Amino acid sequence: MKVLFFSGGKDSVYAYHLERPVDLFFVSVYQFPRPSPHLLNLHKTVELALALGVPTLTVNLPKGGEFETKVSLLRRLGAKVLVAGDQAVEDHLRYMKRLAAKAGAEFREPLWGRDPAQVLREEVQHMDVLIIGARHRELVCRLVTRENVEEFIALARRLGVDPLGELGEYHTLVVRYLDVKIPYRCGSVEQYGDYHIARL
Repeated sequence: MKVLFFSGGKDSVYAYHLERPVDLFFVSVYQFPRPSPHLLNLHKTVELALALGVPTLTVNLPKGGEFETKVSLLRRLGAKVLVAGDQAVEDHLRYMKRLAAKAGAEFREPLWGRDPAQVLREEVQHMDVLIIGARHRELVCRLVTRENVEEFIALARRLGVDPLGELGEYHTLVVRYLDVKIPYRCGSVEQYGDYHIARL
């Protein structure tokens, strides 16, 4: 079984695009000190997964027991390949390699180590991306597409933001992937410390 860690964001969807077919999307629900844009909009993540037609497991991970809970579930599922969409965060890579080793699975990171601006350019050839959370308020609810990607990359660089948001500068939801579209409307934008999150 091939399991992909899915958030509904651009990098997890692009990892899916590159690794298709996959057997299961694994959606992790963590308890964060600050709310996660993905978890505040979990209904849209699930809606996208259903629209893509991939069976999806949404798991509420107990605080302090996240790792072992994942390992146990992946073993019970018979996971043989784990896929994630990380690009540059070494801590994430080490964590995922350890998780795969404990679960007895092969690990794949198809975006790892690639140029972030080029990855974003490739992603928007297949999808439209809505920014649902960001440190900079002006980025929230911005739609990034193949038509405006160069403008967005230039803006990100002016703001000192990684083009992929790999350091958490922004988070996204894919609202179109190939012919699959999910409806959305940006509602209120809430502020949590220095972070702004849209509720869809």
